[in-house]
Amino acid sequence: MYKIPKEKVAIVLIEPQNDFLSEGGTMYAYIKEQLAERNVIANLQELLKNARGQVAKIFYVPFHPFNPGFPELKKGGPAYEGLRGIECEMTADWGVGAWLRGTPGPEIIPQLTPEKDDIIVEGKKTLDAFHSTALDYLLRANEIEYVAFVGFHTNWCVESSARSAYDKGYRVLVISDCTATDTQEEQDYCEKWIFPKIGKVLTQKEFLAALE
Repeated sequence: MYKIPKEKVAIVLIEPQNDFLSEGGTMYAYIKEQLAERNVIANLQELLKNARGQVAKIFYVPFHPFNPGFPELKKGGPAYEGLRGIECEMTADWGVGAWLRGTPGPEIIPQLTPEKDDIIVEGKKTLDAFHSTALDYLLRANEIEYVAFVGFHTNWCVESSARSAYDKGYRVLVISDCTATDTQEEQDYCEKWIFPKIGKVLTQKEFLAALE
């Protein structure tokens, strides 16, 4: 049976924020069916409740907010191409654009509120949770060997971060029923073709049972 040393594993929770996970958020309409069908929020609550005090650390990596109007990004520049440009034009109940400072969008949802010993890693502006943050330093400073990824979206930020962790020499775990994306097809592709090549795919119950 696969075993994971408790003192060497950290959970990394990516972007548990209103823009993805709450009614009225910019991207909620796209992911809400998968969240409900796969019971993802409840699975995450169960995982975090049982993992606290067991794993070495729990890191939250929310997307860092932009100021309204996105003055940080040059209009027409490379950051406006692809996903980020699409997010700049999305509409939420509280305004135009995802991750707007001063709105509910970047706030962590109440169901997944961090607790006292959880660590919030600031500065995520890209798909990869390592790229613009201190995540790698914090993992190494805590002598973490196994990184268990959970959060959103499976085939965007979770996949990018898992690939990055693999390249940095970590043992990668993806807790499948604690991740979600817009469609089951996208979820299945990652679980079947991507994650097994860079680490292990476990359910939250399998992960908790493997801790020793």
